[in-house]
Amino acid sequence: MEISEERLFLRSLKIVGAQTLSVQELKDELGLEPPSRLPWKKPPVFRREELESDIDRLYLAYRKQGFYHVQIDAETTVRNGLVDVEILIREGPWVKVSRIELTGAELPGPVLERLREAGPLKVGERFTQPGYEGLKRDYLTYFLDHGHPYARIEGKVLIDEEANTAEIFFTVDPGPLCFFGETFITGQEKTPERVIRGKLTFKPGDLFSYREIYESQRRLYALDLFQNVSITPKEVPPEVQHIPVLLVVKEKKQRSVRLGLGYGSEDQFRARVGLRWRNLAGGGRLLDLDAKYSFLESRLTGTLTNPRVLNTPLDLVLQTSLEERAYPFINSYRDQTFNFQTLLEVNLPWKWRLSWGHVFGLDRPYNLPGDLLPLRLTVPGKTYRSSLAVVQLRQDTTNDPVDPTTGGIITLVGHVAPKFLGSNLQFGSVVAEVRRYQGLGNTGVVLAERFKFGLIEALEDTRAIPLFRRFYAGGAKSVRGYRLDYLGPRTTDGTPIGGTALVEGSLEARIPLYKQLRAVAFLDFGNVYLNPGNLDLGQLKYASGVGLRYQTPVGPVGLDVGFPLNPIDPVKDNYRIYLSIGQTF
Repeated sequence: MEISEERLFLRSLKIVGAQTLSVQELKDELGLEPPSRLPWKKPPVFRREELESDIDRLYLAYRKQGFYHVQIDAETTVRNGLVDVEILIREGPWVKVSRIELTGAELPGPVLERLREAGPLKVGERFTQPGYEGLKRDYLTYFLDHGHPYARIEGKVLIDEEANTAEIFFTVDPGPLCFFGETFITGQEKTPERVIRGKLTFKPGDLFSYREIYESQRRLYALDLFQNVSITPKEVPPEVQHIPVLLVVKEKKQRSVRLGLGYGSEDQFRARVGLRWRNLAGGGRLLDLDAKYSFLESRLTGTLTNPRVLNTPLDLVLQTSLEERAYPFINSYRDQTFNFQTLLEVNLPWKWRLSWGHVFGLDRPYNLPGDLLPLRLTVPGKTYRSSLAVVQLRQDTTNDPVDPTTGGIITLVGHVAPKFLGSNLQFGSVVAEVRRYQGLGNTGVVLAERFKFGLIEALEDTRAIPLFRRFYAGGAKSVRGYRLDYLGPRTTDGTPIGGTALVEGSLEARIPLYKQLRAVAFLDFGNVYLNPGNLDLGQLKYASGVGLRYQTPVGPVGLDVGFPLNPIDPVKDNYRIYLSIGQTF
């Protein structure tokens, strides 16, 4: 008796011959429900017409990737009502882009060259439909951001299947050259209009640009005063060149509470409570009270941010903190710190932010072991007074503050604490750090890179930098695979004492596995040196390892295993396991 189609079930599905597209990418194109890997789950129903439709989908997927000669066959084996499907793929040659031409508008040579070099599709590369759409979008975006809000672009592709070439033609209608008109603001209740206008990157008469609209929107959200921000050009007759803009905001609740619990291999249990008051006494001011506890530190912090102080582009930031820090590598050693800082901050072009001001600090170390006292690095019970001038320059171009996949962060910080500012601890320091994040094509893999360099130098009457001001390296946020803060100079019994020069870096690949689960593979390096004159890159310590990340609403939960490649103590430094919430960097 012949078995009816309705009684056939799919036991296995195999794809053979895929090279350019991964097997998983091809399976995502299929309408057939794949069989489960769990042995107790019933296999899905198999319908031959669904398989035929899926073959058509695969042909279309390959054509979008530039393969116009692909051959796809499906072989089915039926036994006892169960079907095994094997899809055979022969990709064949791919279509090469031989020409890209733009007509309808003149672009300066350097601009056109830059667009071609940075575009997702170039002459000589394999033609892909996503690359073509991305290139078309890039050309249009240029005109939208350079005074042509009504620009339109049409494109066509001529495929020569015999020569395996593709010619791409874009025709642009730029429309009239336009400028920003007046900006009308509505929706604010407590936030002064001057605070909102101070974050706009455009003014009446500037060349119209959607990029400036998006950047202004981003800056307004960064104030954390608004739940929604909408910036919309008003409709005007085609002959009107100055376009008014409507800015509508919806303010957040005036008070909010943030709670956080977590665990890390080094700081162990940690808890955090934060209170925020928005628009304190009007003026867009923010008051933050923050309390944090962990094995390594306990801290209370209060921060008042006053945007557009005295109706200038400057933001005033006042912050005070009380902190007690533990140094687990030195038995019972603690450091109590009080800090008060006054900073002025201003936004610069290209997403740079400049901060400068003054920091007053009091540090009191205690419970310092007797074997460290002869080093005269730190006097227990003494109150160290620091009066610092500080300058910081920072650029953040990342697309996500918690889990970035593109962009980068550059930070430069300089301190100087001379005697005439009232310091009894005199020193100068500079720290530079660069972080970059880059996706690798359409693979979902993100390559993350970090490099950090620091120097600190005693000045005037200060002969040695105390322990609490020195650099340390090693651990979950530094060079994984080594003990926390253990790299660099140590006493004869192995106690780390830090140093005054630091080099650190990491290279990490973040690889998607399944849904919210990702793998990481990393190479870390770094070391601390007793003084800048001892800096020697040949003494860098290296570590490699692997880990897992599971994405949650509060950031990735991670497990890393690090292996030191040139260990300090081969017995104690064979591997380290780290648990964390959030990316390492």
